[in-house]
Amino acid sequence: MKKVIVLGSLLLATGMQLSAQSWLGKIGNRVKEKVIEKVEQRIEDKADATTEKALDKSEDMVKKAGKKKGEKQNSPQNGKNGNPNKAFYGSSETDVSYVKYDFVPGNEVIFEDDLNGEQKGEFPGKWDLIEGNAEVAQINGENTLAIVGYTYITPLFKEKSFMLPDEFTLEFDVYLDGNEGETSVELMNAGDEVIANSLFWKDNTRFLFNWNNNTNEKTSEETFDNSIGWHHYALSFNKRAIKVYMDAKRVTNIPNVSEKPVKIKFFARGPEDSSTTHIKNIRIAKGAVPLYDKLMTDGKIITYGITFDVGEATIKSQSMGTINEIFSILHKYPDLKFSVEGHTDNTGNAASNQSLSEARAKAVCDKLQQMGINATRLSAIGHGMSKPIDTNETPEGRAKNRRVEFVRLQKSKTIN
Repeated sequence: MKKVIVLGSLLLATGMQLSAQSWLGKIGNRVKEKVIEKVEQRIEDKADATTEKALDKSEDMVKKAGKKKGEKQNSPQNGKNGNPNKAFYGSSETDVSYVKYDFVPGNEVIFEDDLNGEQKGEFPGKWDLIEGNAEVAQINGENTLAIVGYTYITPLFKEKSFMLPDEFTLEFDVYLDGNEGETSVELMNAGDEVIANSLFWKDNTRFLFNWNNNTNEKTSEETFDNSIGWHHYALSFNKRAIKVYMDAKRVTNIPNVSEKPVKIKFFARGPEDSSTTHIKNIRIAKGAVPLYDKLMTDGKIITYGITFDVGEATIKSQSMGTINEIFSILHKYPDLKFSVEGHTDNTGNAASNQSLSEARAKAVCDKLQQMGINATRLSAIGHGMSKPIDTNETPEGRAKNRRVEFVRLQKSKTIN
C-alpha cells in the first residue's frame, strides 16, 4: 500500500496526468516492459565476451594504477577535488568509471558550438529562440550558453530545411548547481510533434526518458550523478534505437521508437524567471559507422570522439568510448599496427599547435599501451595545423580539423 502511495505521489509531482485507475491498470504492462528491457540489456552486455574480458583486465590495471598514485599523494594526483576514481597515465587523466564506456560520436560534424568569440550578454549566434530567453554567460571565465527561466531554443543549421540524418549523435556539457530546475532534450518529427524526450533535474538524481512506440507513450526512469559541477550528456540515434548517457552511465536504452526524429530542441525551466541552466561544447554529428568498417574502406580511422582539455594533452574521460573501440580492434587483430596522428585547427600559432598535436598523439598511444597494447604496434605523429580537411572559418570546420587519426601501418593477414 505504501508503494502505491509513493509512486502515485511521484506521478503527480512530475505532472503526469494519469488517473489512479488507468495507472494501476498499466502496472502489469510496465512489469512486462521492465523484464523485456532487462533481457535486452543482458544480451547486449554479454556480446563480444573476449573483448569484455580484455576490458576487465584493463579496468583492474586502472584501479591498481590509481591506488598506487593515491598511496603517494592524496591530491591532486588522485584527481580533481580528490576524486578516488581518477587515475593518471602520463599526460592523461582517466575516470575509472569510463573504462567500459561505449558511446562513440558520429564521424561527420554537422553542428558545433564552442561559443568562442561570442559576447557576454548577447543571444548566441548559432541558435534560434522558440520561447523564453537565452544568452552568452560565463563560468570561471569560460563562455557558456545560459538558458534562462522557461525557455526553448533550437540549433541554427546552414539550411533552414535541414533534417537530422538516419544516424546521429548529440553531445553537450551541462552545469549542475544543486538548485531547483529541469532540463530536457526533445526530438521531433517533421510536424514538430515531440516523439522522444529526455528529462533530468538539477536538484535530484532522476532521469526520465519518454517515447512513443506506435501503440502508446512509454517512460523509463534511471538515476544519475547530479553532483555540483560540469557533467557530460551524450545521445545516439541509430535508425530506430536511442541510447543516452549521463557521464559514464547509460541512462536510456530504447530499441525502437515509432518515428525517426528530424528536429531537435532544448528546454530548461527553473522556479523563477532568472533561473539559469548552463550548457557548452554542443556538438551534433552524422553517422554511426563502426570504426572497423571505416578502417576497411579508408585504410584509416578519423575520430572526433577523442577530446582534450583546451590547449592541453589531457584526454577527457568521455573519450573512452572511442578509445575502447580502438582497443577492441587492436585486441581482435593482433597483427594490426597504427600510426596515431594528431591534428589541430588554426587557433594559436603553428609551433605551439605542432607541439600540442605531438603530445596528444603520444597521450593516446600511452593510454592504449596502459590498456595492454604493445608499444611496437603504435607510433605517435603530430601534424599540427598543417593538414586541415575543412575550412577553419566555421566552428564545424574547426571541429573537423581537430581530430585524431589511426592510420594502418601494416596490412594484417587476418583482416583482408
